[in-house]
Amino acid sequence: MTMLETLEKDRQALFAPRIRPNPLEWAEREIVIDPRFSPRPGRFSCDFTPYLKQLHLWFGDRNIRQLTFVKSAQIGGTTLMANLIQYAVAEEPGPILYVTSTADNAKSWSERELLPRMKACAAIQKLMPDDPDDLKKSEYGFKNCTVKLVGSMSANQLASRPIRYLFADECDKWPDATATEAPSLELAMARTNFYRTICKRVLASTPTVETGAIWAQFLQGSQHRYHVSCPACGHLQHLRFGQITWSPDLRGMDGIWDLDAVSESAVYLCEQCGDPWHQDLQRELVAGGTWVAGNLHAPSDHISCHISALYSPTMTWGELAKLFLQKSGTPGGLHDFRNTYEGLPFEARAANIKDDSLLELRSDYRQRQIPEATILNGAPPFLTLAADPGEKRTHWSVEARTVTGESWVIDWGEVENIEDLSSEAFLAARTYQLPDGTSVQPRTGLCDSGFLAERVYTMCARSQGLWWPSKGGEGNYKSFAASAMPGLGTILYTYSDFIWKTHLYLDRIQKRLPPLLHFPMDVSRDFIAGHSGQVLLENRSSRSNPWTWKNIRSDHYGDCTKLHCVGWAIARESL
Repeated sequence: MTMLETLEKDRQALFAPRIRPNPLEWAEREIVIDPRFSPRPGRFSCDFTPYLKQLHLWFGDRNIRQLTFVKSAQIGGTTLMANLIQYAVAEEPGPILYVTSTADNAKSWSERELLPRMKACAAIQKLMPDDPDDLKKSEYGFKNCTVKLVGSMSANQLASRPIRYLFADECDKWPDATATEAPSLELAMARTNFYRTICKRVLASTPTVETGAIWAQFLQGSQHRYHVSCPACGHLQHLRFGQITWSPDLRGMDGIWDLDAVSESAVYLCEQCGDPWHQDLQRELVAGGTWVAGNLHAPSDHISCHISALYSPTMTWGELAKLFLQKSGTPGGLHDFRNTYEGLPFEARAANIKDDSLLELRSDYRQRQIPEATILNGAPPFLTLAADPGEKRTHWSVEARTVTGESWVIDWGEVENIEDLSSEAFLAARTYQLPDGTSVQPRTGLCDSGFLAERVYTMCARSQGLWWPSKGGEGNYKSFAASAMPGLGTILYTYSDFIWKTHLYLDRIQKRLPPLLHFPMDVSRDFIAGHSGQVLLENRSSRSNPWTWKNIRSDHYGDCTKLHCVGWAIARESL
């Protein structure tokens, strides 16, 4: 070939249209997963997570502007987000904005995951800036584009320069609208308007509640769900936790489940023919699955999809069943399971606690009597105290609990002064007989300090470890928080009033979920009245907290029962 022919060939190649690979082809060709980021290191492949194939392809579709991904834990969401960002940098460059809940989380993900992945990618190495200072934790200045990583708390960061790509991570944890600003997600999405004909918005999050941002976006989109085919009847269906079943015989007489046996024996029942799918079929079924749209009226440029841990390559259906049983007896546990593992929003259905529901809690024992059922394997129950001071008198109650958390109200009453709770006369009267005739007394208790706080603190400090002050609030404590009180020699226990009221009134009383709650057959009218009338109301002023419990003035005995729940959680840790 002559020099002229060579130059002509090079010129034609220079101006020839470039055939770009789709994101899936590119990722499987260019990305090598480090052992730090995955239990399956090496060249990236969707064989391990087949449901992610189509998400890569949707991102590469020039007609799709938004991809909304509602997800659970353990499904490869982090790798998907990193793959798409890297593809955009290497193949379709433009200004990129990654937003997560806080600036610290954005910097942490940048330093721990994204930047190391990019530095290991050969296709991106040639795009690295000549000056290393252009690679900061919160901003990468590549030769062909810029990647900015910010937190959702800063309205200024979200409402500044235009972007072609928005990657919104865990957007259900972003701030709602304020008096002066729109919701953070709306501010971030508005930044793509300048590139509206070529922009891409990727929203990925575990949901929280039905009014949360990610679920609202999911409902607006195509509502794709990943379907598998029944080996017996061929029926196509998406996986739901309610179809997982296990033998009731795995629950002992003491009410405790054999969790390991549940994990090993759980099966999935086909929703059409009832055929049991054993866990060894899980990977095979997921590998042959397909995405099916549920909203045929959605805009063609908005794909929304949902995936749960039932498809996870690292969790079996039996492990999910085990987790469900472990969490169902803890406050907030069902909420967490539905969000984190089912990938679905939690709905705290409205409740109205009436006398009928409370009278159904009566069992075959009387006030001050400790029933035989509280003795498990020869071990006596754990007795706790609870008190709620009021304007005129202080209400108190005593409960007996087994190690399973099941409880029996055995005594209640009122005292005139808070200080009476630690008096010798009061404590002497709190002696109860076990079925074998031996005596037992309460070992610890919580006293509400929301009213007459200083007197409560002093009484608790002088009780020598019997009483501890407590206070409910709107904080998102996991179960409770403990704070030392210098100078008083006691500890203040704070807790989320909404979480524990929901645990008591919605789960234990209305739904009769374990751990079960029992009242004596001669329970008094005033004790019932102290629990009755609780109403769960819709809170339209908050998207992140859409439900609230109505304030009731005469619910002192109900507050005592709630404090027993909190007190048991505290005691269980020390036991």
